[in-house]
Amino acid sequence: MARAVDRAGLGAWLLKANPAVWDLRGFLDAGERRLTSWAVRPGYRSALMQPGDRVLFWVSGDGRGGFARGIWGLGTVIAPAEPWHDAERGFWTDEGSRQGVRARVEVDVVLLEQPVPAAELREAGITDLEVQRQPFAANPSYVSPEQLARLADLLPGWPPTAAEPSGAGR
Repeated sequence: MARAVDRAGLGAWLLKANPAVWDLRGFLDAGERRLTSWAVRPGYRSALMQPGDRVLFWVSGDGRGGFARGIWGLGTVIAPAEPWHDAERGFWTDEGSRQGVRARVEVDVVLLEQPVPAAELREAGITDLEVQRQPFAANPSYVSPEQLARLADLLPGWPPTAAEPSGAGR
């Protein structure tokens, strides 16, 4: 079976959050605006993730709870994926803890002031992202360089990582 993504065809990784399995409301209510790690499925994709790779943060689900599906954050991979221990539950709900995810990747993802809803992506003609075609696929998903270029007009500038000075964003 051919692999869907390789380093040459990668524009950015896309990490998905379903508010039914990750407590987005609790995260926001705690005053959080920056993700530092995310659960991913072990496999060839998570093994391809390298420091400096761009990351889009996508909120999925049915829209209940006031969370529109779409792009909610931008950032970068900080460290390669590593084994994840159940004791590090964080904002994962009981259902999220049972999803079989056993790896995590360190990231620096800043939530957007205004998410880019899936409806706005469709209006802009962006309908071919893997997350749109296969919404139930495991993390990480990916965005090709061509898709990322088409997203550029809808996204603010890439934020600097926590290690960069605030004016040094890409």
